Amino acid sequence: MEQDRALEKIKKCLEMAKGKNANANEAETALRQAHKMMEAYNVEMGDVLASMASEAAIYAGSDGNPPAWRVRLAQVCGHAFGTHLIINNSWIEPAKFIFIGCAAAPELTGYAFQVLERQCQKARKAFLATQKRCKRSTKVARGDAFAHSWIDAVYGKVDEFAGVDEGIEEAIKAYMDKKYPDLATAKMKRRKLKARDESASNAGYLAGQSAQLHTAVAASARPLAIGGTSA
Repeated sequence: MEQDRALEKIKKCLEMAKGKNANANEAETALRQAHKMMEAYNVEMGDVLASMASEAAIYAGSDGNPPAWRVRLAQVCGHAFGTHLIINNSWIEPAKFIFIGCAAAPELTGYAFQVLERQCQKARKAFLATQKRCKRSTKVARGDAFAHSWIDAVYGKVDEFAGVDEGIEEAIKAYMDKKYPDLATAKMKRRKLKARDESASNAGYLAGQSAQLHTAVAASARPLAIGGTSA
């Protein structure tokens, strides 16, 4: 707890040192105080940067590996808000998406994903109800193609909702190096779609154009409770 308080003081001194309104003497004094506290509490710059980032976790909507379209939607939301995505698969609980970023970005990324995932899932389910007399594998492939094109259509809307703060990459990297040093890279596998089934993609893009994401929530991000999405 004492080191946490020290980190907050160090961050304030560093902010004062690089502040636009600080003169040269004030900036030098603030920087010197920051360095003294870092030495006194054995704090490195990586620790300071890592303390600027945080994470939010939500269920990925699958007991095993989440389908590629859900992963892609999470990536789109993460890109818009400047957060980094980690997929946490566990033998004892459903997969989770973990969003790492600064300030309210992780919470807002999770909010955007949950809102859009529900809309995409609903539209995908309605589309699949129209697919008659086809094998289950074909039906699932068409549903996934629909979902991916739906995501293509909402990509710009998420970017408009978000807006990314500059200079956060170092903080996110320091946080991940400290908390998740041994991450592995995952590969997405998309189901192949036959040429005659391209209508699924067209339907998905058309449906995605009516997706909604209300910007009013950005003003007051609320903590996200981990909650499931429909399969």
